[in-house]
Amino acid sequence: DVESLVDVRNGTQKKRIFWDQQIYELEIERIFGRCWQFLTHDSLIPNPNDFATGYMAEDEVLVIRQEDGSVKAFLNYCSHRGARLCAGEVGNARGFTCTYHGWSYGMDGALKAVPFEKELYSGCLNKEKLGLRE
Repeated sequence: DVESLVDVRNGTQKKRIFWDQQIYELEIERIFGRCWQFLTHDSLIPNPNDFATGYMAEDEVLVIRQEDGSVKAFLNYCSHRGARLCAGEVGNARGFTCTYHGWSYGMDGALKAVPFEKELYSGCLNKEKLGLRE
């Protein structure tokens, strides 16, 4: 109950709003989960293949300027085992390769290559469904 935590008239609030895990989880769900989030400034990614990383609540994101000038944002985790994909904060790249098992992704988020794909997956790996999560 917000009214028990915030005194609007006097401009004060209970200190617990800063440390209570339950309140934090409600904020993630009811505030940050329902509205757009600022991920990066346009000036940090002016050129095609420029990227910047940041956070959207607790999820790390990878924001990439596309060849056509548009901007896409992906979760900064490999689709295979969830390892962090890009450790850099800003830069320019041709693609990203997971350091855990070597899965490689294009700047459009598509899965491009998997080491030993034929041997390990017998040609059954559907790369179209395993791109980065937008």
